[in-house]
Formats: sequence, C-alpha cells, structure tokens
Amino acid sequence: MLRNSSILTVLFLVTTSLVLGQTSTTTDARALLTELGSMLTKIPETKEECQGLLKQIKTWQEKKINGLETPKVMLRITTPHDKAQVPERPTAEGTVADPNAKVWVIVHPMEVSDYWVQRNVTVKEDGAWKGKIYIGSPGSIDVGKQFEILAVANPKIKLSEGNILNGWPDAEWKSQVIEVSRK
Repeated sequence: MLRNSSILTVLFLVTTSLVLGQTSTTTDARALLTELGSMLTKIPETKEECQGLLKQIKTWQEKKINGLETPKVMLRITTPHDKAQVPERPTAEGTVADPNAKVWVIVHPMEVSDYWVQRNVTVKEDGAWKGKIYIGSPGSIDVGKQFEILAVANPKIKLSEGNILNGWPDAEWKSQVIEVSRK
C-alpha cells in the first residue's frame, strides 16, 4: 500500500504542476485541483485499483492539458530584445490586443529607483505599436549601464512624458520586462 500511495502522490504532484502551469488564473487552478482531488477520495489498496486510478488520472490529465488554451498575450514588447545592447534613442516596438489602448513605455535605470515615463506610442489598427525611447542621459555617461523597459496599456493613473515614478504604474495590461544595456 505504501508503494501505491507513493506512486499516486508523485503522479498527483506532476499532474498538478503541469495543470497549474497551463492555467491563467488562480480560480482556474483551484477548479482543476478540486476536480483532480475528487478522484482521490480513497487510496487504492490493490494493484488493480491503483492501475485503474492511474489510468483515470492520466486520461483526465491529457484531456485537461490538451483542452486548455494558452492565455492570449495582451501586451508585448518585440523590440528591443531582452539582453540587447541599445543606443541612446532606440525604437521600442510591440503589440497590444486592443488597437484603441493607450500604450506607454517606462524605462527604469537599474542603478536608481526612478522609473521614467516615455512619450506614449502610436498604436496601429492591427495592434502594432512603436515609438522612440530614451535609454539614459545624452553622451557617454550611461554607456554600459543596465536598464529595464516595460510597456503599459491603459494606465490607472494619468501619465505624461517625463514623469518620474517610484515603481511600475498600475495598468490594465503590462508587458514583459526587457533588460537592456546602453551601448
């Protein structure tokens, strides 16, 4: 019996991590775990019971994981790439799910706690956006320094070019954070 329950525990943990990795919200994860947990009402005592439960869990796992959609990325930075070396005035580009969204790019010099709001970017009908941003100060003072870049769509507070924030602003959508170095 100990062997059967150990196998079930490992399978439960693997299944849980796979399913949780595919869910987009805590509510989705809880519902899936509740459903999976309902199959484990009794630890099997015989080899046949264990094999039957393993088969049931495997079928459930395949159905759930294959049936889950990958969450749609609502806002993404496509240029510059993570870990890129960029000039003082690179162009930031990306996509947003809603072409009517107001998109702003924020630059964070990693040596300080300031977050610099850039000019809001132009969004095309297909959701593609781009705009020039500043990476550090003019001249060579910031060459080799590290910066983070984040795009936000429909921020909760009013943003203006040149605002200095103490953190990433709250917004309807946020992109991934891109880290770049100034060349």
